[in-house]
Amino acid sequence: MFKGTAEAMIRANGKRWVHSGFLLVVMGYSLTLAIHFMLVILNQPYVGVYTLQDGNKVTVSQVAPYSWGESARIHPGDTMLSIDGQPAFENRNVRTFNMIGLAHEMTLERDGAARSLVVDNNSSQWALLFYLVIPLGFFVTCFVEVLFLYLRKESKPVVHVLIALLVTLSPLLFEMAANARHDSWSLRLTSFSILFTLVFLVHFLRDYFLPCGFHLISNWMLGCLYLCASMIFINSCFFVSREVNAYYQQELVFSVFVFGLLCIQLARLYTQIKASEYGRVIHLLIVGFILSTLPFIALYAVPNMIIGTSLVPVEWTTPFVIILPITLCSMILSSAFIDMSFYIGQFGYYCALSFIITLMMMLTFLGMTQRHFTERPEAVVRFGLICFVTALLILYVKEYIDYRLRDMLHPHRAARQRALNRFLQTSKTEYTLRHVALMLRHTVQSELPVEDAGIVIIKADGQIRSMNAHVHPDLLRFARAADAELEVRKAVRKGFRAVLRARDAEQVIFVGKWVKPGRALNLDERIWLETLINYARVVVDNLYKTEGLMRAFKHLEDDRAKIPHSMNRWLFSISENERAHLSRDIHDTNIQDQLAIAREMDAAMKTIDDPETRSRINTIRDRILDNADMMRKLIREMYPADIFHGELSKALDALFRRVNLSADFYLETAISRTPCNLSKQSALCLFRAVQELLGNAMKHAHCSRVWLGLTFDDARGVLNYRDNGIGFDPKALDPYFSTMGLTGIVSRVQGLGGTVEFGTQELGSVSGFALCIKLPITNQSKRKELQR
Repeated sequence: MFKGTAEAMIRANGKRWVHSGFLLVVMGYSLTLAIHFMLVILNQPYVGVYTLQDGNKVTVSQVAPYSWGESARIHPGDTMLSIDGQPAFENRNVRTFNMIGLAHEMTLERDGAARSLVVDNNSSQWALLFYLVIPLGFFVTCFVEVLFLYLRKESKPVVHVLIALLVTLSPLLFEMAANARHDSWSLRLTSFSILFTLVFLVHFLRDYFLPCGFHLISNWMLGCLYLCASMIFINSCFFVSREVNAYYQQELVFSVFVFGLLCIQLARLYTQIKASEYGRVIHLLIVGFILSTLPFIALYAVPNMIIGTSLVPVEWTTPFVIILPITLCSMILSSAFIDMSFYIGQFGYYCALSFIITLMMMLTFLGMTQRHFTERPEAVVRFGLICFVTALLILYVKEYIDYRLRDMLHPHRAARQRALNRFLQTSKTEYTLRHVALMLRHTVQSELPVEDAGIVIIKADGQIRSMNAHVHPDLLRFARAADAELEVRKAVRKGFRAVLRARDAEQVIFVGKWVKPGRALNLDERIWLETLINYARVVVDNLYKTEGLMRAFKHLEDDRAKIPHSMNRWLFSISENERAHLSRDIHDTNIQDQLAIAREMDAAMKTIDDPETRSRINTIRDRILDNADMMRKLIREMYPADIFHGELSKALDALFRRVNLSADFYLETAISRTPCNLSKQSALCLFRAVQELLGNAMKHAHCSRVWLGLTFDDARGVLNYRDNGIGFDPKALDPYFSTMGLTGIVSRVQGLGGTVEFGTQELGSVSGFALCIKLPITNQSKRKELQR
């Protein structure tokens, strides 16, 4: 078995090494091609001169933009006399392709004067930018992405296909630039790039969506595409003579077919997954393809077809191609896809604004220059497109700057958001409408120009009642004067009014009065106030529902047997939460305030010389510290922290010590070791039972001796209590529900599935009280889970 595992590991490592070696070879080959093309571009400038031949006379018909010919100021109509010391009409490229491709020097004639020119790159800096720098940036982008994917050692097939796609795509702009310079490698590699770029793209998208259950294309169809591309490439390399400015007819037809197939399949796929999270991936692809190809189509190809000339040179559209590999790589490297639907929605809105701005600028420009559109339509359209794109970019840049400088643009937004959060957090523990009214009043006064605010209740008979102790009379008049619900957005001149709740002809209204001199709320303030009102409506509605629920519980309190055990546990859970909340409030407010007063008295006594005054202050200080100590004891009784840390024995020991210090009876205890699977609810129930029994013995039993035992077995805990006091008649037990006293013990134990047995027994000659509690160690829900 070990030998087989080792052999499998060796085979897996061998495959990884072969795969890594192949990727390194491909990356090295791609880098070699890039270096070769850069040397070709540097050593062989793009001449870019197109000619017409009439017998032995060769004239210039066109000069390509950003070429050496344009930088050398060669104009259409110039006559070419010689190229590299040879008559121009004998040059092979001129005779065959009507263009000057490779040349080192040439002589031309203009207006009867001959000029000799040396072809070099020194006079064509723009040509180096478009034909060297931009292709180099495109290659580096693709190469870095391939290198990053390689270093991540991704083993998914989709990553391998993406690497092949990027390697094929990376030298494309170099190949186009070298193609015009008669480079033999580029003439054939351009065919490979045209054919396999789209095939690899189809393969990549197929593998990307396949794990999600979406079949973009079948294996059979994909194999046919690879076979056709390979056959066309072989034919192009071995059976077709490739020259400068070669026309890749078969490659272009095949690419158009693959592109159309891809668009159809993506449209079909989008209809299936647009409602899922993968719809965002399609949005990302759409935006990436549009941004990378739209400049070429809209600014170069379509204008050439319609008006016979382009709006911008084709070289201007090449930088946008870099977006395509970035888009494809982001689909693999980004675990959280970009939600392009938001930006697409904004794109339509920004396009509408940009169109309006462009139209206004074009009308202004034509009016100021006194020109008509028909004079130079291409110039007007070019100006309009530049204005449109500029306005669109400015709007997106503005949005980004607004986001980065949001703290400066909206200095109060963060504070208002914190105020909303404080209101929500504080309202969790408030159970009265009066406290909610105070919180709302404080919140709006701290963030808005509000003089006074409060909650008022209008009864069905027209009586009005304020929930605040002191409320401005204008608020009452304002609330009474308005008959219908008034939206916050339509706040009146003197204040605002918002109905928080309207049920049974009773309205709970939040009203506010603006400060004087008043001002209108800005947009952020109105939105913030509306949000606060919506939060307040939820809080107030929950308050009323809670009150209704508690009233329903009141009807059940007449007989605790009617209350389900689950509801019983929930009620005691609320009681414990209230005790914890109250104990924290006492500790954080009352005790700290009293300690602060004591420290102030200590500081004051240092400045007082009168002994009697110092003595009186010291007495008051001691009383304050005694009160603080009493509150600490009360907190420990209300909130036994050890219970919530799983230490029942420690909490009981502390309770026994406190009882022995203040009780007038002898306490004998026998406590077993607490099991580790004792639930917190059961531990708290046992502690509260012991606490209540010992408190009852101190206050009412009139006993001299108490015995208390707690034992555990695998399933339950048993608490036995006996005293020699006056005893207790179980028939006198209050049938009503309560969380206090012996009734509370019974309700709490029964809520957790336990039992309580009462009894009296003879201890010597005195009748006493006895009680036995049997409680499951784990609660019922956990027991059911264990049984399953």
